[in-house]
Amino acid sequence: MLELNPTDIRKKSFKSRWVSGYDMDEVEAFLDQVSSAFEQLADENEMLHEQVKGMEGELDDFRTKRKHLEDALISAQKVIDDMKGNARKQADNILKEAENHADRWISDANSQVLEIKRELHDLELLRKDYEIRYRSLLESHLEQLNAMQADFPHNGREVVS
Repeated sequence: MLELNPTDIRKKSFKSRWVSGYDMDEVEAFLDQVSSAFEQLADENEMLHEQVKGMEGELDDFRTKRKHLEDALISAQKVIDDMKGNARKQADNILKEAENHADRWISDANSQVLEIKRELHDLELLRKDYEIRYRSLLESHLEQLNAMQADFPHNGREVVS
């Protein structure tokens, strides 16, 4: 590709081969116009290239920021998921602990009920034994009183009926 710049256009000279050809002043004036237009286009092109570079830089910055935001969102979601999981585990542990505590409490209460029933049964047996002994003692005393009554004369009254 042929590279041209405004200076090359201005300094370009043409050899005159014919006697009657183009007016050299007009050609030079036209070349000056072309050179100025070319220079203006080159400046505009350079400015546009700089704008494109700047915009590409901004685009890269936006892409980087977007990536950071996406990473932050992913991290935040992971933290939320972890917190939910930990909360579920903690709730499950609390529930299991409460169930175990309730089971122990029920088991202890059942043991106490059984112990009280045993003690009540033992007391009932003891009461019956005491009743039998007391009845036996009373019957024995009654027999002794009746025997004593038989041995002693009556005063007209019966000692035990």
